[in-house]
Amino acid sequence: MFVNNSSEFSLGADQNGTCLLPIDFKAMKITYAFIYSVLLIASLAGNSLLLFASLKSNMAMNVLIANIAASDLLFSIVHFPREIVTQIKGSTAFLVHGWIGSLLCKICAFVADVTIAVCTLALILVAADRLVAVVFSWKYRRITVKQRRFLILCTWILALAIHSPYFYTFRLDLINGQTICITNWEPAFHHESTHAGYYTALLVTVLIVPLITVCILQTITLLKLRNDKWGRHNSTASQRNKKRNKVLLKMSVVIALAFALCWLPFIAFQFLLLFFSSLIPHCSLRFIIFSQFVILLSLCHSIVNPCICFNFMHRIRVGLKRLRLMKQSVHETEL
Repeated sequence: MFVNNSSEFSLGADQNGTCLLPIDFKAMKITYAFIYSVLLIASLAGNSLLLFASLKSNMAMNVLIANIAASDLLFSIVHFPREIVTQIKGSTAFLVHGWIGSLLCKICAFVADVTIAVCTLALILVAADRLVAVVFSWKYRRITVKQRRFLILCTWILALAIHSPYFYTFRLDLINGQTICITNWEPAFHHESTHAGYYTALLVTVLIVPLITVCILQTITLLKLRNDKWGRHNSTASQRNKKRNKVLLKMSVVIALAFALCWLPFIAFQFLLLFFSSLIPHCSLRFIIFSQFVILLSLCHSIVNPCICFNFMHRIRVGLKRLRLMKQSVHETEL
């Protein structure tokens, strides 16, 4: 999604291809290269640790968290190095030419956007997992790790299918003497109308629908949790399950809210480019700052999940430890 419009829209150019703005472009490129480098390092470190911790944990939900970490990790590996090189070179020209370059052009765009789709679909699985755990607790225990892995596999298959047209549309083209990786639906289809339709469908299916679905599932879960009379369960096991379910639900809600915060401005920005491009001030410093802020904010989705998950995992460990200490204290008192 980050590359679909990059070759078709120049934020700082007027009709003559020039735009005189009070910007130190050299300093801006250095700044962006530094920001992308920080995001790359933070994402690699955070998601690698989260992936390792999730796979080592015995909580059933953590295999779903590991899937999100893996998709964010893959996104960072594919996307950020290209952005860093682009900023250092000061050009979007593709470094590799020939059939290998054409293949890399398709694969890089394909993999980067597939991981975003996997992440949004994984959020649905996490929200559904919490719904079943709270509303249908007797069924939740019957869900096996194999079944969760199958659902994870389905998210990847669906994401791959949605983005399969990339292997036709993305190609290398010579523009102003530079080899650029662009998207073009011709000659099989009319580019402008097909691109607008497909990209709109992509935004709806990959970002908007999953966010709405997650919102609905979590609302149902929260209402059920609020109305449930937990006071009827006095055993330590029930208290432990109550504590863990509440913390895990809060974690899933915060993850979804953070994802929405990162992506909603980007969605609005993309619809603006698609359907109201004539209203865009192409040579406006404010719009350039806004557009770059929106893109950077959306990229932050790859680093927020590890921060959120590690924070809540710590709360779970602390809460369970307190319950064990309370149980030991009661047992000693009875003796």
